[in-house]
Amino acid sequence: MRLLIFLFVGLLALGLACTPKPVETTVHLPGAEKEPLQPESLQGEWHMITQVEGEWILFYPCDADNTFIQLKADSIIIGWGQDATAGKIENWSTDEEGLTLAVNDSYAVNTYRVNAAKDYTEWWLWEDADGPSRFIHASQKSNYKEVRQPCKECWEDCEEDQ
Repeated sequence: MRLLIFLFVGLLALGLACTPKPVETTVHLPGAEKEPLQPESLQGEWHMITQVEGEWILFYPCDADNTFIQLKADSIIIGWGQDATAGKIENWSTDEEGLTLAVNDSYAVNTYRVNAAKDYTEWWLWEDADGPSRFIHASQKSNYKEVRQPCKECWEDCEEDQ
């Protein structure tokens, strides 16, 4: 009887060990648990999402690319759509509002603020913006619909069939 119980428990353990585990698709962001944000904790590539009619999408304007951020522990690249800014992170600080980066792009030192939520980050990149822009980690891009603005909305001599 003990042998049967041992055999049953062993088969059950083997069966559980071989059961495929669901793939986790969320990005762990320290700010979501109120851990202090640091540039190292946000390393990677981030893509801006835009809310259109209540849905968050990856929006590609007809005359530019979608804004993105590539962050390393000591540097940042911001793809503004038509051009990019690369800079060295000279200083950073954290407070209840999130992380503030002082970035030297060889022309000036610019300050950018970021806060992390559960599965996205909010970046204050533009001084005249009413609020932050929302960015998702590159690993999350497949979870969002891509919308490309038709070429004809920007250019009269557009050759695309849109």
